[in-house]
Amino acid sequence: MSAKNFYDHIPVGVCILQYNARPPHIIYVNKSFLHIMGIEQQAQNCPGLELASLLPDQEMDALNQTLQNPHPPHNLTLSVSRNRTKDPRWAALHIEEGVFEGENVLILWATDISAHKKTEKELKQAARAADESAEMKSNFLATMSHEIRTPMQSVYGLLELIGEEKPPENIMAMVTTAKNSASGLLEILDDILDFAKMDADKMELDCFEVPVRTLVYGINEAMAVKVHGKNVELKDDIAKDVPFVVIGDPKRLRQIIMNLCGNALKFTAKGTVTIRVTTQIQNITPPPKGIGLRFEIIDTGIGMTEEARNRLFQPFSQADNSTSRKYGGTGLGLSICKALVELMNGKIGVTSLVGKGSVFWFEIPTQEVGTEAMTANLPKLDGLTVLSVEDHPQGAKEIVRSLESMGAKIESCPTYKEGLELAKRRPFDVAIIDQGLPDGLGLDLIREIMEIRPFMGLIMYTVRDDMGLQHSLNALGVKYLTKPASRLGLGEAVKDAARQISQINTDGPTRLLIAEDTESVRDVLRRQLEKLGVEADFVENGTQALKALDTGKYGILFTDLHMPDIDGYEVVAALREKEQKDQHFPVIVLTADVQMAQRQTYLNHGFDECLLKPVSLGQFRRLLIRWGLLDDTEIPVETTPQEEEDNKQDNGLPPAIDQQAMKEQMGVVDEGTIEMLHMFVDMTQPLIERIQKAHENNDFHDLYEAAHSLKGGSRSACCNVLGEIASRLQDSSGIKKDNCGILVQQILAEFARVRLAVKELKPSP
Repeated sequence: MSAKNFYDHIPVGVCILQYNARPPHIIYVNKSFLHIMGIEQQAQNCPGLELASLLPDQEMDALNQTLQNPHPPHNLTLSVSRNRTKDPRWAALHIEEGVFEGENVLILWATDISAHKKTEKELKQAARAADESAEMKSNFLATMSHEIRTPMQSVYGLLELIGEEKPPENIMAMVTTAKNSASGLLEILDDILDFAKMDADKMELDCFEVPVRTLVYGINEAMAVKVHGKNVELKDDIAKDVPFVVIGDPKRLRQIIMNLCGNALKFTAKGTVTIRVTTQIQNITPPPKGIGLRFEIIDTGIGMTEEARNRLFQPFSQADNSTSRKYGGTGLGLSICKALVELMNGKIGVTSLVGKGSVFWFEIPTQEVGTEAMTANLPKLDGLTVLSVEDHPQGAKEIVRSLESMGAKIESCPTYKEGLELAKRRPFDVAIIDQGLPDGLGLDLIREIMEIRPFMGLIMYTVRDDMGLQHSLNALGVKYLTKPASRLGLGEAVKDAARQISQINTDGPTRLLIAEDTESVRDVLRRQLEKLGVEADFVENGTQALKALDTGKYGILFTDLHMPDIDGYEVVAALREKEQKDQHFPVIVLTADVQMAQRQTYLNHGFDECLLKPVSLGQFRRLLIRWGLLDDTEIPVETTPQEEEDNKQDNGLPPAIDQQAMKEQMGVVDEGTIEMLHMFVDMTQPLIERIQKAHENNDFHDLYEAAHSLKGGSRSACCNVLGEIASRLQDSSGIKKDNCGILVQQILAEFARVRLAVKELKPSP
């Protein structure tokens, strides 16, 4: 059989081209080739038939370029549709040299791949549809988050205002219940957003140090509040060979264990819940030069059947329908745990017997961290003064040791009372405060310190995973840090808190402009500002805001992000575009977006600060003081009842000399102490005169230096009010602020009060 007869009957397309002919000249083409090209006629010797008549122009160009290469074989995929068929057709061409009827030729072998291309197109369309669906779901959940958090401005704001009015006990109980309910709603919302992030592959893990024992002890401490009213004991069991510190994401690891422990407590009425940690992994392989850790949460609760176990770890699924009715919950917790463990390259599972309890376990690969690791990456905190209020001895030591290694100076105490007294006595740059103190709540201490020291950076460092507490602290502008944080995490939190406390120099108008499109939010903000005694005007959108700013009567803008017409992003962009190099108009963003509250995020968009909805009075007050729009000179410093009695002649001002601080500093107020104070007055008189002269001569440099000296001397002499005013004068003179004259007059008046107090001072009995 000749080659031609063979080609006539095979299902593969064959086209024979004369070698080196330009344009390509067809010697022979079989029926299959013509069929693939969409031409229905018999195979034939084809004198005069051109290949261009078989292929579309753009595909012919691609083929010509390939044929110019003198070294076949070649492979091409071409679209061969020329409107002869309704469905697009595709062919795979293989080009090689050969011999046909004794002549050297190029042979084009064609295979119809139209069906494969159709399937490929359908799969791509399905993949795009899936991506679009996931993106739509993610956007929907983000929008839902915003829409839920925005009305919380009204809820939280009005509840706070009600609480400020000191209502009867029954009303206050309802306010508390409402806040707790809102906290529960936010907790569910955050679970849904976590799940959506994982579903869209947008969840990312951090890589920090994880002190394993501190993590476990802290979780048991946090879970202790859920044991109230139950006969359940919380235990820990950590093997001796488990490293003290490993690499991981402390926040997400804590989230997993907290969730599993919460589940265990929910289904355990009596007995024990134990967190066990070992290196005895059974389901994963440790990484090279690393280890694997196995975490087990063991309970003596109700247990479950094999059928119920098989339904676990699925989104919105619980062991059975009656479980959700009896015990509550969304069924999201375990699915989030599973996704997080798998993101850590680990595995998770459960063993259980009905009536005998359950063991939820997970295993993760990790690496041990030496004590010297990551030291080079730690922030420098040289010169920062930090107050640490932590009642757990080991926890207090860790805070002090970690921050001192970065250059900070730490004062540590274990109680609410001692922390408050230290804050009254001297201004720290930053305070780190635990929530569960033996004599009070850290949140209440933070609120008191905010009144006394509005420029002190504040951090809540706690084992409690409380969404309501976190939201309250965010509303106050206070950093919420969960234990255990890595050294890097703790250091960065302190650095960031210290960076945000500096008072900002503002020139020009001080009237506020607020752009907010929701009427109820505007109403709450208006009431809060009236309570603070601050003047402000309101507009409803970005267009009105830009028009109002053109009048020049405003010194600062607060703007919502999502508004009709022109939104907050466009407003700040327009302002920044118009600004000259030596001008900067402060813009504060009002938002319910938690991610936007991250410092680098709002700075990148051109905003100066972020107020997270719902906005509290304390948050507003601290920000306005920081921007110089609210006077801080009238901030009362709280005194003891005895001090108030001793200083009635001072119209309720704090004592000119803090005798309690002096007793703690000197041991006793005796003749020697009083003589020292007389010397302080005599030595300070020339310094007071220097301050007056520097102010009269507008010598801000000398004014700064003299105020600095007065600040240190006054605090050493326990004349804290004088030292505080001197500190404010130092800050103001450093930025040449125009309130220096008022502060100089206050210093003169306070020094006269100190002089009189020294004269009247008598030794303690």
